[in-house]
Amino acid sequence: MIAVGHVGTIYQASNAAYCGRATARTVKLLPDGTVFNGKAAQKIRKQEQGHEYAAAQLIRLGAPVPRAGSDPALWLREALLAVGARNIRHAGPHRYVFRLGRNRRERNSIELGIEPGPYPKRPDPAQAPASSCAPRLPGLASSLSVT
Repeated sequence: MIAVGHVGTIYQASNAAYCGRATARTVKLLPDGTVFNGKAAQKIRKQEQGHEYAAAQLIRLGAPVPRAGSDPALWLREALLAVGARNIRHAGPHRYVFRLGRNRRERNSIELGIEPGPYPKRPDPAQAPASSCAPRLPGLASSLSVT
């Protein structure tokens, strides 16, 4: 089951201005329902501070332990396949802004730079996977999909 997100009900109740969506992107969904974010993947690839924690998250889900001297980027690709991570297209989080000022007149005089839109009332429908993490094999028909 995938959480479909929220529409910002608290922001709407607080009279925040709705400014559309942030950048859409593809996220890695792990079998336990959590998202393995791009920063965690980058830490593993570049062996940056905190990469041990990110790798341990995948190992707990069944990924093999990385061998000494192995390429971290290659291990990450194999680990994501081993745990069954899926690519899910995310339309981008909703963006809200608050006008700040000491009183209503000051707040209303602030120009946002964009025209606030109507508040969204329903979460996005559950989406199908964008594509599998499995590498594409040459010779397979493009109409086939891996699930």
